Amino acid sequence: MQFCDNCGAVLNLLEFPDEELCYSCRKKRDTEEAAKNPPPPQISTPTAEFNISSLANAVLSHENNQLVLRSPEGWILWSCPDNTTSTMEKIVSRAERILEIRNKRKPVK
Repeated sequence: MQFCDNCGAVLNLLEFPDEELCYSCRKKRDTEEAAKNPPPPQISTPTAEFNISSLANAVLSHENNQLVLRSPEGWILWSCPDNTTSTMEKIVSRAERILEIRNKRKPVK
């Protein structure tokens, strides 16, 4: 039988065969180490928030033998020749991606 080096509690040999501390002592040690060594702060760059409602207000039109999806601001979010087919999933995913990129480029107010 093995005992915890810190508090003397009986160790469960099947669960922690190579440990010398019980679960509660290991947990306490880990939290103390985490408090001593906090993770470095993440530097965030201000960007415009992605507004999915712009996609809901987008307009699908037929221009110059192409189907065109435009945002309310006038950006072309997606287009394809009118003689081809495309799934809604593909259209929406590409339009969302373009909206996301465009919104990142907008200056933050």
